[in-house]
Amino acid sequence: MAEAIERAIETGELKPGDRLPPHRDIAWRLGLDTSTVTKAYREASRRHLIHGEVGRGTYVLGRSRAAEMFASRADDPAILDLSVNAPVAAPGDAFAAAIEQAIRTSGTDWQGYAPHKLVHRLRLAGVRWLETRGILARPEEVVPVAGGQAALAAILNVLDIKRLGIEEQTYSGIVALARGRAMKAFDLRMDTDGVVPKALSDASVDAAILTPTLHNPTGRIWPEVRRQDLLAAAAGSGTLIIEDDAYGPLADIQPMASLHSDASILFVSTLSKTVAPGLRTCFIWGRGQMIETLSSAVYATSWSMAPLMMEVAIQWIESGGMPEQIASQRLEIEARHRLAATYFPGLRGTPPSPHVFIPTRVPARTFEMAGVRVASSSSFSRRPEAHPGIRISLSAALSRVALDVALSRCAEIVHTQAGAQ
Repeated sequence: MAEAIERAIETGELKPGDRLPPHRDIAWRLGLDTSTVTKAYREASRRHLIHGEVGRGTYVLGRSRAAEMFASRADDPAILDLSVNAPVAAPGDAFAAAIEQAIRTSGTDWQGYAPHKLVHRLRLAGVRWLETRGILARPEEVVPVAGGQAALAAILNVLDIKRLGIEEQTYSGIVALARGRAMKAFDLRMDTDGVVPKALSDASVDAAILTPTLHNPTGRIWPEVRRQDLLAAAAGSGTLIIEDDAYGPLADIQPMASLHSDASILFVSTLSKTVAPGLRTCFIWGRGQMIETLSSAVYATSWSMAPLMMEVAIQWIESGGMPEQIASQRLEIEARHRLAATYFPGLRGTPPSPHVFIPTRVPARTFEMAGVRVASSSSFSRRPEAHPGIRISLSAALSRVALDVALSRCAEIVHTQAGAQ
């Protein structure tokens, strides 16, 4: 029964927020013992497919693969896991060396809260980082947060956002954030150039989260004309643009926030997707009352960062080693993207991206049975049936050799299925 629930979620038959019948009703319909249904619901809950609350009932979480991507699970050496985006592993042990250097050279109390001086130094480092993204910021306009997901959560929690626009295909964490708050989420229609400006205008939302550079999961880069049109639409409708620049440093295009516009913008730039996933460092940039409100709230709650990671981020940015690290990432991603295009010709001519989206109706479990774990379209849309496919994280493989093996298996499954139709 748990398997049936998962399949129904992946095909779109069950959608996030759907309420499941009580145990007794299901048992009666299927001719089963109530205890059997209870065990099945418990297993589905363990897989993060559903959630039950006393007095409210049992509801579909709906992100079967999204939940599994971040759920605790044992490593299986027989599975090549390409389901979670992460930077290409840096040669040697640069991250560990950076931690050791931070501990040796700083007199900070690592067991205490971050002192004001350390926070200010991180703000200054954030100014330097944002300058590489074409944004000239003042220290008071920069709010450091422990990772991109925490930054988006802070924005949604603190600002008065009742109607939120999200891309119809978007990062699974954004879907989860919107679903878990007392706000209405509206899917924004997309084409190959990104979110359609008229869809943004017509939605009449308070804010919209957009990922215009190396969009997740498609890997596309929205052209500058589309970015300008979206900014104009946002300015006309009074919509706050929350630009998620998680993969921006890996591409040769400036973010929307750097373009001249009358639109209100909050810019979110993390180091976790371009330097090291363990470096939980993110900077929110904006102007006016919004950024002041966010700054006060972040320091008054649990969103503040661990002092050690703050020092590591500061030293990595101040040392000037960050551009070299990102340049290395770019070269490796270009090579891996070329490799992917040999198996999936539709990728030819598309920008090098750390992840690719392959249209297919083959369920993600089929790939896992072949030894490759990928992310299903159910992880990136509230209507997965509208964009069936899988996302493959090219940067997650430990080597190009391992990636070659995984891509070969995926291509064989996809092309076999296409030939059978």
